Amino acid sequence: MSTLFSPGTDFRSTPDYKGYVLQALNATLIPITTLIFGTRIYVRVFMTKNPGLDDGFAFVAFLFAVGLSSFDLVGVKYGSGAHIYLIPQESLLKFFNVLVTQNLWYFWCTCFVRLAVAAFLPRLSKEKLYLYLVYGIASFTVLQTFVCFLYKLLECKPVSDLWLPPHTPGTKCVSDAANEIMMTINAGFGIFIDCVLLGLPIWIISKKMIMSRKMIQVVAIFCVGIFVVVTGVVRLFYMKTLSFASDPTFHMSTIGVWSDLEAHIGLWCACFPALQPILRIVSFKLGLRTKLLSYGDTPGKKSAGASGHLGGASGVQRSNHGYLRSGNGIDVKGTETDSDSQKGIISKDKSFEMESMGQIHKQTDVQVSVEERQDGHKKVGRQESWIDL
Repeated sequence: MSTLFSPGTDFRSTPDYKGYVLQALNATLIPITTLIFGTRIYVRVFMTKNPGLDDGFAFVAFLFAVGLSSFDLVGVKYGSGAHIYLIPQESLLKFFNVLVTQNLWYFWCTCFVRLAVAAFLPRLSKEKLYLYLVYGIASFTVLQTFVCFLYKLLECKPVSDLWLPPHTPGTKCVSDAANEIMMTINAGFGIFIDCVLLGLPIWIISKKMIMSRKMIQVVAIFCVGIFVVVTGVVRLFYMKTLSFASDPTFHMSTIGVWSDLEAHIGLWCACFPALQPILRIVSFKLGLRTKLLSYGDTPGKKSAGASGHLGGASGVQRSNHGYLRSGNGIDVKGTETDSDSQKGIISKDKSFEMESMGQIHKQTDVQVSVEERQDGHKKVGRQESWIDL
């Protein structure tokens, strides 16, 4: 790569410099993603005590997303955002070293973000066709990522030449056109996978739930995934309209932005369903909703059975956050509270939501027992399965 850099010139002050865009974006994305992911883990581990495999994938995806942004921040230091011919040669060598590693990192970053979403989906239903589709798209994601990763890694012989600037004399690497085709195919498959991951939960919810306001609310949670599809499409558009290989340092300020957004927004969407309990509490305290629970008894409400008046459930085990729980930390069996992190999406028995949901049913069981005391008085004991917060 030739350079017209004049000694003593700071590429940050050159015309059209956009490195500050990458800096500002990633300096914003990292703390936001950390907050959202940290809240997810807090809800799953401490509030609902219901962590799962999807949380493990989300943790790995979080590390990759932060790493991807970190690569961009380092790249800015070595010329990302400036025209390539205005960057000193020693900085260019370091830039391409970072860029190649970042490209390889990107494959697995988006892979684990999609796996975090796919690992959540089996919680919604155990229908065979649905599970086959979920496991199928997850397997396809891993296979497609592995193939593209190997192709990129083995583009040059020896492999170490991959970290040299393109067209370095003496290197034997695939052409820029072949590399562009591979990246385009990878981006196209990524958009396809995102569309499937967006459509599967909407399909199963629409199939199992009766049309209602609750169904619309649940579907809306997953529709935020549309933003991930949009970022993928925009990224592919710029890949095809910009000649990245002709000025990679400058075009990173455009394509790199959408790569970062794709990864971070994807992880946000994977976390949103798990944040429902804390979002309900916040909206309730802000007065944005009239009751804390989406359905069932409201806090402090008392129910009466056929045998007489029944007061509140004072002997129920509660978490420090006011959430009802049984011995394993999950909602008391039989309750219809919102304690679980995906109530309305995830069932309280940690299996799946909407099983046998040809219709929607709600059942409240109250057991009343009467014991005779020796003094002739009656002691009334009860066990409720519908308990107020």
